[in-house]
Amino acid sequence: MKTSPGLAALAVIGAVHLVQKERHHRQQKNVALAGLQDRWLTLLTTNPDLAAQWKPKGMNADEFVTLLNANQQLCALTLRYRLGLISKDRLRFVAKWLMNREAVRRYWEEFGSFREEETLGDKRATDVNEVMADAYDAFIRRVKQAAGI
Repeated sequence: MKTSPGLAALAVIGAVHLVQKERHHRQQKNVALAGLQDRWLTLLTTNPDLAAQWKPKGMNADEFVTLLNANQQLCALTLRYRLGLISKDRLRFVAKWLMNREAVRRYWEEFGSFREEETLGDKRATDVNEVMADAYDAFIRRVKQAAGI
C-alpha cells in the first residue's frame, strides 16, 4: 500500500509539533526554576540577616551579598543562553564585560569551581562556565601583562 504524500506531510508536521512542544515545555521549566533562584537570591541580597545564615565560614555578610549579586547576573546570563536568546559569541562578549567587574571576579574565584561541579552533565550551563572561566583567565593575563609579570 502506498502512503500518500499528504499523509506523509501530516506525519512530519505532527512530529515537528511534538518536538517544538517538548522544547517549549523544557524552556518553561528552565524559566520557572530560574525565577525561583532569582527570588531566592533577591531574598538573600535584601535581607542581610538571612544572608548571614548562608554565608561561607570566614566571609562577612556584606561580601557574601556582593557575591550573590554577581551570581544573580551569571544566572540571568545562563538563562538567556540556555533559551537561545544569545549566541555563544555574544556570551563571550558579555562574559568579558562581566569579568571587568571586581565583584564578578571575586565571585568566580570563590565559587567558580562549585559552579562547574554543579553543572556537570548540563551542556548549556557548562558552556557558560567554560566561557566565564576563559574570560576570567584572559582578564588575569591582561592584568599580569600590564604589570609586566
